[in-house]
Amino acid sequence: MDVDYNDQRMNDGLANLVETSTKGQLSDYTSWNWDEVHLFHEYTERGFIEETVGAPVIKSDFFQSKASLLVFEDNGKPVKAVGIPGDYLRGEDHRVSFAADAMLDPQGGGYLIVTVPAS
Repeated sequence: MDVDYNDQRMNDGLANLVETSTKGQLSDYTSWNWDEVHLFHEYTERGFIEETVGAPVIKSDFFQSKASLLVFEDNGKPVKAVGIPGDYLRGEDHRVSFAADAMLDPQGGGYLIVTVPAS
């Protein structure tokens, strides 16, 4: 699967949330159907990514980019992989998988936490 590092809508939207310290819903910055997203960082092992996603995503043994890697799935199948430059995304409680209602919560210090909405 090719990683899209040039998704301007997502890159610009998330960067704006960081700059303005504003919360947002991740799905507001996507234009494709998805029901689950997985968040990975530099040096994540390919085996862990494949085990989490259920399909090959990267070719090397480790994710070798300083970007955050978001892998979106729809009905259990990967539909898009997006690289977010700057590596400023973090998963709440070290989680890597989130449903489509995932929120982005600025925490100061230039990063966003991907969170599960309160029920």
